[in-house]
Amino acid sequence: MSLSIFEIESWSPNPIIFVWVLIKISWKLLFGKKPYDIIVLEYGIDRPKEMEFLVSIAKPDIWIFTAIDAVHSEQFGDPASIAREEIKMIQKTKEIAFLNFNDQYAMQLAKQIKIDHFTYQTESHTTKSDISFDDIVFTKTNEIPNSEFNLYIKEKKHTITTNLFGKSNYGYIGVAIAIADIVRYKASKNFFGWKESHHKKDFKNKLSLDYTLQPGRFSVFPGINNTVIFDSTYNASPLSMKSIISTVWSLKQELYKEHPLWLVLGDMRELGDFTEREHRLLAAYVSQVADRIFLLGEQMTSVMADELNKIWYEPSKMYRFSNCLETSSILKKMLANKEFEDNAPLLVFKGSQNTIFLEETVKELLENKDDSKFLTRQSKWWLRKKGKCLLG
Repeated sequence: MSLSIFEIESWSPNPIIFVWVLIKISWKLLFGKKPYDIIVLEYGIDRPKEMEFLVSIAKPDIWIFTAIDAVHSEQFGDPASIAREEIKMIQKTKEIAFLNFNDQYAMQLAKQIKIDHFTYQTESHTTKSDISFDDIVFTKTNEIPNSEFNLYIKEKKHTITTNLFGKSNYGYIGVAIAIADIVRYKASKNFFGWKESHHKKDFKNKLSLDYTLQPGRFSVFPGINNTVIFDSTYNASPLSMKSIISTVWSLKQELYKEHPLWLVLGDMRELGDFTEREHRLLAAYVSQVADRIFLLGEQMTSVMADELNKIWYEPSKMYRFSNCLETSSILKKMLANKEFEDNAPLLVFKGSQNTIFLEETVKELLENKDDSKFLTRQSKWWLRKKGKCLLG
C-alpha cells in the first residue's frame, strides 16, 4: 500500500530493487508534485496490528468492507480475530463505509458505524441492500464468455455488460459506480479541489465495462484443443475457491452444457488450524460439479483426495501430481484424445502461491502463447525462483 502511494505498482524483492525504491521515494518526497487527487488503496492485512500501521499511513475517506474468510487464519487464529483487526479501519474512516450485506461480520458492524454507510449484495438480489443485482445472463463471442445483469443503486437501475464473472464482482461493480457518483458530487462541490466542469455527465443506464484483470484473478483464455481456460492462480482460500467453481459451473449450465468441467486445484494455504477442515469441506463441494479433478500440493493430494474417496467420488476421475509441469504434461495427453474433439473441457485453475505454481501449467496449455504475459508471477525474479524450485 505504501508503495502505491508513490506510484510504485510492482517490484521484485531483491536488494538492488529495494535501493532503487528508496531513491525513488526520497526523490518524490523532496521534489515531486502531487500525482493524483484520488487514490484507491488496498489495506491488505495478514497478521495482528498490521491495520494500525496501515491507517497510520493514510486514513481513508471511503472504506469498503469486502468479506472475512479463513485465509490468514494461521497468523490470526480465526476469522473473528481478522474481523476485530478490520474494525480498526472503520474507526479511522472519515466519511462513508460500504458493507457487504452477505458477510456476517460486516453486518455486525453496522450498528457501531457513526459515519454514513451503504450495504451491497454479493450473492443474490435483495431489496434490503442499497446496492443489488438480478437477471444475470451469459453470452459468448468466439467461445469466450461475457455477462450481462441489472444493477440497482438505491432507486436507480443500470444494465451492465462486462467481461467479469461472479456475483461478488457484480456487487463490487455496483460499489465502484456508487463511489464514482459520490466522488463526482464532491468534485462538483470542489471537495477535492477539482473543477465542476470535469464531471457534468450522468452515468448512462446501459454500461459496457471491459476490464483488464490483474494476472491470475479469474481471466479467461482460449486453450489448446478448443478448451476454455479459467485462470485464478494468483492465490486461493475457501471462499474464493467456491466462488470461482460456482461461477464456472453456472457458465457451463448456460453456455457449455455438453462440455465437461475439469478442476485443477492446488493447496489452500495460510489457514492455520483450519487447513484440514477446509480442504475436506471443499471436497464435498467440488465432487458435485467436477467431471475430473486434478490435485497438486500436500493438502490436496492427501487430505482432499482422502475425503473424495470417503464420499465415493469415482477414483478414475481423480488425479494427483507432484508438480505443475507433470500436471501440464498429463493434461496435454488427455486433451489430445479424440473423445474431446467436439466438446472440449472447461479447465479451472485455482491454488495458492509458492511451490504450487499452477500458472505454469496454464502457460503450457494456452492456445496463444503470447497470452503468457497475462499470467501471474512472470517477472524474471519469479521465473528464476520457480525454476530452482521445480528443478530442486
